[in-house]
Amino acid sequence: MGLMEKLRGGTKYTIWVLIISFGLLWVLADTQVFDAVMVGPSAMGEVKGHPISYQEFNERVNMYTEQYRERTGEAPGMEIRAMYEESVWDELVLNKVLQQKMDDIGLTVTDEELVEMVTGDNPAPFIRQQFEQEDGSIDRIALRNAIEAPENREVWMMVEQQLREQRRQEKLSKFLESSMMVSDYEIEREYMRLNTRADFRYILFPYSEVDESQIEVTDSELRSYYNNNKDRFQRNENWRISFVEFPKVPSPEDTLKTINELASLRDAFEAAENDSLFLRDHLSQTPFNSEFVDPSEVDLEHLPAFEIAVGEVSDPYLYNGQVHMIKKLDQQNADQTYTRARQIQLNFTEADRDQVEEQANYLIEQARDGESFQLLAQMYSQDAATVNNGGELGYFSRQDQSQPIADAAFQAEPGSIVGPIESENSLFILKIVDRTNQAIRFADLSQFVEADPMATIEALAREADDFSEFAQLDGFEEEAERGDYAINEAIATEGNPNIPGLGQSQLIISELRNMNRGEVSDVIETDESFVVLRVDQRTPEGIRPLDEVRSQVESAVRSQKREEVLVNQVNEKLSQYTSFGEIAEAEDKEIIEIDNIRKNAVSTPTLGREPKVVGTVFGLDSGEQSRAIQGENGVFVVFVEEIRNADIANLNDEEREEIRGYLNQQRNTDFSQIWAERLKADVEVKDYRHLRNVSR
Repeated sequence: MGLMEKLRGGTKYTIWVLIISFGLLWVLADTQVFDAVMVGPSAMGEVKGHPISYQEFNERVNMYTEQYRERTGEAPGMEIRAMYEESVWDELVLNKVLQQKMDDIGLTVTDEELVEMVTGDNPAPFIRQQFEQEDGSIDRIALRNAIEAPENREVWMMVEQQLREQRRQEKLSKFLESSMMVSDYEIEREYMRLNTRADFRYILFPYSEVDESQIEVTDSELRSYYNNNKDRFQRNENWRISFVEFPKVPSPEDTLKTINELASLRDAFEAAENDSLFLRDHLSQTPFNSEFVDPSEVDLEHLPAFEIAVGEVSDPYLYNGQVHMIKKLDQQNADQTYTRARQIQLNFTEADRDQVEEQANYLIEQARDGESFQLLAQMYSQDAATVNNGGELGYFSRQDQSQPIADAAFQAEPGSIVGPIESENSLFILKIVDRTNQAIRFADLSQFVEADPMATIEALAREADDFSEFAQLDGFEEEAERGDYAINEAIATEGNPNIPGLGQSQLIISELRNMNRGEVSDVIETDESFVVLRVDQRTPEGIRPLDEVRSQVESAVRSQKREEVLVNQVNEKLSQYTSFGEIAEAEDKEIIEIDNIRKNAVSTPTLGREPKVVGTVFGLDSGEQSRAIQGENGVFVVFVEEIRNADIANLNDEEREEIRGYLNQQRNTDFSQIWAERLKADVEVKDYRHLRNVSR
């Protein structure tokens, strides 16, 4: 008997909002009510024989994309949707596993419990959300009428299934919590760890003190370490690929179109009385700023504001993929004078100083003879911060530069070229561009240059599609050579969407799962480009062979033997001395003091992360000295000044509950993650996603 039959009674009444309102449908989706809808004849996967349907998969993916749209105001890109699809697959697999686990342990929901969740004194949150009145009470009449309406039958069937699963999951959570209850003994032990303190001193013998000649590594030791630590050399499935990329970059025509669009607004921008409103109405990428700006604070893309008069609007110009059109609003005297310059920086050493100076003088001659200073800077300057901008420094004050550069820059006239100027092992050549003592206000109408969806993107897609088709027919290298396309190579790894040369791309990882060695892909469209790739090698997951990780294994064995050698050396030295101070003096070691350290301390500012050292300290008595301790950063010897054990009698009820709370939370988090992974590992999961397009 369904929920309608269990709850039926009273007069017939239709709550049409309950059936057709977007709000309810969204609530149903948000509470995952559609997860229980019967699957169709086709499935995208199975979990222990139970299908995962395309319908439930797509509905949940769409839920996430709608949430993204509501949160950001725009649709998610293809890569974000691909990440959602991966997350949803994992969620659905886990949900199926949990449902089967609940079946296995006999977690059921009775009809009486279900009725209580709908009509009881404290109904389920979904019911309360739909029928709660302004005073917080439930509108029982509306609820009864909604139950009675025949039109609501299908909705209530879905609600029933969702409420059953919700209650079953609550029971599962309580079942797990009851098996992980924190005992009084654990609380008291944690209290002791938190409140037991120690003062101690230590001496450190760094591992670097061991001479490499004292360490010999045999093939037998390498094989033994490898065999005993194979889990460290586990690799995920990976693919070595070749690819040709068709970036979605604007064409010259797209750039010219954006420039012309801004140019058409030049007169209106100049005449505008409300510049803030003008920028907003024309969707400027640069927000309006009403404040005066000193010259040294003006970004490089806005330097043309100093080249126009107050009230004038510049011609549109391109800077780093964005078209700008500047309107100079006002100017006033700044607090000092500023100089604008370009520079060429040439670094030198004592050995090559004369040659660098000769090169600097040659470049000065070239610049004074009319060669483009900007081009010379791009070709020869060794200043990474300015080379791509033709050596542009923008405006600066005397205080912004070293004294030699400031003196030369502020003594020279605009238009002149000065140098070479020596400062901090570099020679500088300057071209003085301008000098001003005016702070300015300006507005920047700016737009990104975007590739035209039709003329540019579609043409690019057709070009990529042609390449893919002919590469599959005639050969990947052959078609790349014929079309003069650059072939790039990369390694893609399962579980890591970051692919060298392509960036983050879950879409490509998903495509690679379905490809074999030598296969050429169809066009893969990402947010940034179209990609055609070939799988050159496919390596399954597993243990990497010893030959592949030999250097890594040898490094680990050497480190292990180095530690053992030093431990033996320190213990031998300890047998020769009678006191802690005598050891430090004889070995020329500094004694470091640490006071009031907790028993549960993970690290200290001076000691660093050394759990073995801290553990040893609290295993000793006051006045006791340790043997050699094999730590993370070296071998330690400690002397315990005092151990102050906490008194359990001081543990009050409030502290007890606080400790119980965070231990419970910690255990639940750790256990839930491990338990869920183990459950998934124990069931057979069949993935058919590669057989059909998910978003069909």
